[in-house]
Amino acid sequence: MPSQNFSSAATFKLFFRECKIQANSLIILAATFSIFAIDLHLPLGVAAGTPYVLVVFASLWVSGIQFTYLIAALGIIFAITGYFLSPSIGEPVSTSIILFNRGITLLLIICSAILVIKIKKANIDISNLISQVLIDPFTGYKNRQAFEAELDTEILRCKRYHRNLSVAIVDIDLYKLFSDNYYFRNKNDSIKTIPQEIKANIRTSDLFYRIDINVFAILFPETGLVEAKEVCEAIRKKVSAKIAMNTENKITISIGIATLTEADKRINLCKRAEDALFISKSNGGNFVATVPEVVNKDKTNVAAILSRSRAGS
Repeated sequence: MPSQNFSSAATFKLFFRECKIQANSLIILAATFSIFAIDLHLPLGVAAGTPYVLVVFASLWVSGIQFTYLIAALGIIFAITGYFLSPSIGEPVSTSIILFNRGITLLLIICSAILVIKIKKANIDISNLISQVLIDPFTGYKNRQAFEAELDTEILRCKRYHRNLSVAIVDIDLYKLFSDNYYFRNKNDSIKTIPQEIKANIRTSDLFYRIDINVFAILFPETGLVEAKEVCEAIRKKVSAKIAMNTENKITISIGIATLTEADKRINLCKRAEDALFISKSNGGNFVATVPEVVNKDKTNVAAILSRSRAGS
């Protein structure tokens, strides 16, 4: 029931955001048509085109470059139409003044549209750059910077709604014993194959990261320590079996797990997970440890992705 409430809240927020974007577009379009209607009743046209320029800049309120093109095109069409429909077009002095104002209006609309479009394109480029900064280029998964930022967000969310959150740190055993010459290819293949296998055995709601050369992290929202250990045990066995079939070298993983408490900050939670990983390594590797320690039943034949209840899916 709590997870359903959370899902409903997320759906409502998404619906409200979409409605808000549509409302922004309608307001800007209505303002553009209103300016045109007022323009038809002014003897000198739109002085310097200020109102049309304002609605072009207001298109920054709506994402998407095409909408700015639309508003700019409407402004140009309305400015030209207003010249011919002006009630004082027959007066020689007024005609020259109106023509001058229309020319200034068109120039300002075009210049403002170019500026707004460049701003929107720059925002898109910056967003893409930020996304690339948060992605590990070798594996294509999120990196340590993304892990730390998203872990902080998850901690705040889970504390606010009193949800479980577990963190697992995964280390490839004996990774540094690979020769940089003979086993270089196997080493790189393992760095790609192991995260793919882990990702295939966790839920879509779980978050996966590469935080060091041979170290990965998993965030398990809505998952307690016992369930997280069951999942990681299943992952450890599956990864070991899969890698063993594809390489002459026995490659295994060690995993350390910790679960969020009310007093935790990111540094405390990660420290316990690292302590648990140290325990795994101290046991010879190919081991899953938790802090505090929990003992769970061996589930050899259960797939990792099925090791938890679906309440948090």
